[in-house]
Amino acid sequence: MNSTSFLPIKKNIVFLWFTIILVASNFRADAQKSRAPEIKLGAYYFDGWTGKYAQHISPKLMNSFADRKPKWGWITSSQKIVDQQILAASGAGLSFFSFCWYYSGKDKYKGEPLNNALKFFQKSAYSGKMQYCLMVANHKGFEIGKEDWGTVQAEWIRQFKTAGYLRVDGKPLLILFSVQSLVDQLGSVDSVKSAFQSLKTAAIASGLSGVTIAACISGDQRSVSQAENCGFDILTGYNEHSAGFTSKTAQQIPIDSMQTAEKRLWSKVTRLSHLNYIPVSTLNWDPRPWSAPNNKYDTAPYFVGYSEKSVYKSVSGMISWMGKNTNHITPEKIGILYAWNENGEGAYLTPSVKGPDFLRGLQKALNNK
Repeated sequence: MNSTSFLPIKKNIVFLWFTIILVASNFRADAQKSRAPEIKLGAYYFDGWTGKYAQHISPKLMNSFADRKPKWGWITSSQKIVDQQILAASGAGLSFFSFCWYYSGKDKYKGEPLNNALKFFQKSAYSGKMQYCLMVANHKGFEIGKEDWGTVQAEWIRQFKTAGYLRVDGKPLLILFSVQSLVDQLGSVDSVKSAFQSLKTAAIASGLSGVTIAACISGDQRSVSQAENCGFDILTGYNEHSAGFTSKTAQQIPIDSMQTAEKRLWSKVTRLSHLNYIPVSTLNWDPRPWSAPNNKYDTAPYFVGYSEKSVYKSVSGMISWMGKNTNHITPEKIGILYAWNENGEGAYLTPSVKGPDFLRGLQKALNNK
């Protein structure tokens, strides 16, 4: 048999290999399309654990909710413990902390205990493992008025220029808790817009490319429109637990209700606004340790079923939603969890002495992208 007799066989083998490679390539491409995007996930950080505010580490929290006690103890606001929190958070896949930042007056805010953890973070030998941004907690008791704007503007710009500050669209991200408080204190929507322009102009003059300003909103048309009219650049939230209270009679609400409701809320916001959106997943809400006559937390609704598994479901749900709504989120694919250490309100990822390993649920969700 001469060599030309092998040509049809060789052609068939080449064709077969080409087909196998083509099918494998298509399979790989389809698999990549079906996978959720690599997101940049952070968590809100509340530094009420200095021991300076007695209402935070309440007797009820210590005695009736001892399972929430962090493995480091109730007082976690120290350099050593913040270092360990950075390692725990980054090791589980968190990319940044959004620190609740409090302005308590021109002569007081620099020594405000609620801002201590931010300082420890900045001094930490491990701060390079995570980024950070400010979530300005301008609610009652910490309002920011016209006479304060120059002071806070200068302080924010100083923070923006530190190493590791989180950026959106190349500009430092600043989150504001209460839009209504800002309007009330500055006097009008136009005054807020003017204050934002002042901040951005000063930031550019200092060598930055501007500021990306985010509003925490409730998700209804009024709050969305107010944020847009004030000149906010993007929308987000803090905790949105009320969206999950679907029952009007029960006090104990399954945490699954929150996981379903928040997806509806996120989608609603994206329908109502053209602004980019940073979704926030509310991991839990159970503030009974902080019950007082003025809040009635003892009889108010709260979630049950918070666990390693529920953290996994919450984070997985956010990843899935973001993968389907890439046109509505930030280019950096940022999401935020409520919260790293809202232990008093039952939303916490901090490793505890007796409780579930919430960080394992977080890590599994991120690894299953």
